[in-house]
Amino acid sequence: MKKIFFTPGPSQLFHTVPDHIKEGINKDIFSISHRSLEFKKIYEACVYKLKAFLEIPENYNISFLSSANEIWERIIHNLIIDSSTHLVNGAFSKKFHDFAIMNKINATEYFYDKVEYDVDEIEEDELIAITLNETSRGIMCDSNKISSIRKKLSNSLIALDCVSGIPSIPFNISDVDTFYFSVQKCFGLPSGLGVWIYNDRCLEKNKNISTKKITGTYHSLENLHKKSEKFQTPETPNVLAIFLLSKVLDDMIKIGKDRIVRETNYKSALLYNTIQNHNLLSEYIKDKSIQSKTVIVSKTKKESKYFIESLKNKNLIIGNGYGSIQNQIRIANFPSHSKESVELLCDELTKL
Repeated sequence: MKKIFFTPGPSQLFHTVPDHIKEGINKDIFSISHRSLEFKKIYEACVYKLKAFLEIPENYNISFLSSANEIWERIIHNLIIDSSTHLVNGAFSKKFHDFAIMNKINATEYFYDKVEYDVDEIEEDELIAITLNETSRGIMCDSNKISSIRKKLSNSLIALDCVSGIPSIPFNISDVDTFYFSVQKCFGLPSGLGVWIYNDRCLEKNKNISTKKITGTYHSLENLHKKSEKFQTPETPNVLAIFLLSKVLDDMIKIGKDRIVRETNYKSALLYNTIQNHNLLSEYIKDKSIQSKTVIVSKTKKESKYFIESLKNKNLIIGNGYGSIQNQIRIANFPSHSKESVELLCDELTKL
């Protein structure tokens, strides 16, 4: 049996990716000029499919970068003058806050330790940074909570980290001004592409900021946006990743976003049920309303390597706790993981 990767990212490739890579090679896609009409058509098709599949409103725009980490930096440079607020519930949301501090932003941190966001304590700021799904700890934020944050903080720009959530965890896009993700998790692709979606409010804010400070060189929002309007990037982009994302979007559109969400819920229920009934495992996040549907985190009574190595012998590859924590395992539940593969993993876990 081939290995099945349940690691939180990079993770299992979407099953059609090898065929799409072969198609790209056969058509010489990966050698074409990034200023050519052929590339512009690939870019335009990818943007069109993203907007259709994710149901992105008309006043939102899309640019391609290298990673979500880079997008944090672009947001800090282009959308914040003095201050930001970060709702931190794990290592990745903490990094965004730390990046802001490093860039001399007066960044406020609200820390939520295994609990949901408390909307009452959050005040208006230039930008509010929230996370749809915190990959490091297996905590998610549901759509209603995001809506309540939007309702209270109507004057703030709201940035949503969707890296290990979209499209498996739904939310109302109109509740946020910018959101972003990398492709190596829920989209089942090789790493190396970040997707940044931002609305016209962000462009207006950036226009005001750019007269007061440097907002970047070739990757300023102004430059990124100008190029994106022509279906281009400022530099030679990751053509492979953009092409593959466009092709996998075709596959996901055929499956349907609603079905992806339903299957995500079904598979996560199987995994949590297996953990709850296991003598050596227990849920890291107890509150079911914020338990991640896409990155399941379990505490272990034995060292995590016992589970990791035992399952590896069955060609089932799971992740350890973030930061090499020795008493946790993390299991990804992305659209690339079939129901059958999750059922197999649950059966093997039960035997340990």
